[in-house]
Amino acid sequence: MAHVDVGDMRMYYDEHGPRDGAPVVLLHGGGASADDDVGGWAALTPSFAEAHHVITVDHRGHGRTANPAGWTTFEQMGDDLTALLAHLDLGPVHLAGISDGGVVALDQALRRPQTVRTIAVIGTNYRVDDQTLEAVRAIDADAIERDLPALAATFADRHDAGKHSGFWKELLRQIIDNNAVNPTWTPEDLRRIACPALLIGGERDPFANIDQMTTMRREIPHAEWLIVNASGHVVHFEHPEIVGPRIIDFWDRHDAS
Repeated sequence: MAHVDVGDMRMYYDEHGPRDGAPVVLLHGGGASADDDVGGWAALTPSFAEAHHVITVDHRGHGRTANPAGWTTFEQMGDDLTALLAHLDLGPVHLAGISDGGVVALDQALRRPQTVRTIAVIGTNYRVDDQTLEAVRAIDADAIERDLPALAATFADRHDAGKHSGFWKELLRQIIDNNAVNPTWTPEDLRRIACPALLIGGERDPFANIDQMTTMRREIPHAEWLIVNASGHVVHFEHPEIVGPRIIDFWDRHDAS
């Protein structure tokens, strides 16, 4: 477990598995952290780390990483990721992201393709549409605090340490503000993604909805997909026995190529 200085903040990261394995960076979703198994990768990290050098992170404002800027965008998180990769002196990596983390992976593949070997994204949208906007607007930090005290306590335990009491509510509002207007890519942008891409979504996911998934599968040149029936946004948590092996197979195929 360590921190790296990234611009105006210190970013938390951890490393797992053999150092001589192919490097994998796991990006969690909004409101989650590196050691969360619902919005993060904690449940799947051990199997991933059997053969790969796995790096997990806490995004800006999340977990053990602060956010002095007081706001966040996907490009900002992509810049943070690039600084981490430079610090670790990693060549092209397999990037895997959940939800917001998946958007960061898409951003990296578009803006810094030389750093990316493959991307695997779960519950990820490439633009704001009616379904994603409705889902974002349904998030209400005050309502969570009032009506879901156990969830509020989880958010506080995860994000308030080292910051201040109630920071988690500010973080959720930053996430809402960002997702209400971002990302804004077009099909033409998607065609510029040169690396292999694995697109994973639950059948009932409002973000990786069928329209978003179909467009990404059609426009990203080297894309494949996995849509899991009767599943929602956190399909990796609902069905790790399906998602985990599929991602490992994807990496293995492209490690061998």
